[in-house]
Amino acid sequence: MMILINAIGAGIVCSMCSIRFNGRGSNVLVAGFIGFMSALVMGFFSGMYVRAFVSGLTYSILSEIFSRIFDKPVSVYLPAVLVPFVPGKLTYYMMGEFVHGDRVAAMDRVSEILCVCGMIALAILLTETAIRVWTEWHEKGKQKQASLNE
Repeated sequence: MMILINAIGAGIVCSMCSIRFNGRGSNVLVAGFIGFMSALVMGFFSGMYVRAFVSGLTYSILSEIFSRIFDKPVSVYLPAVLVPFVPGKLTYYMMGEFVHGDRVAAMDRVSEILCVCGMIALAILLTETAIRVWTEWHEKGKQKQASLNE
């Protein structure tokens, strides 16, 4: 039940971020749906880094799918959904540790933040690379078919 509540909250936050990034009409609803699905899928995994990777894969794949369905650039959906999944809580704790003079704990938090952001970036990179390879392969197949038909 808690996974569903978190997913609904993520959907609302992603919709609000879409509005903040000047999303209009159905783009706001789509961003909310992508955020909802990402948080829902992420809820079934444990471990901070695995969750970051799975959520990154989910929202980058769904952003690609919806950008093709609605004939929009991926940048309409991806930034609005990405922002709520960035590790803000870890950053907040890191700053508190720096302010209180606990430099070792703060640097430990920095490494956690970099790992989480790295997993998100890796998921987006893998999705974008797979889409590009598939698109080029598909275009090559179309060209080959066209040359055979001539």
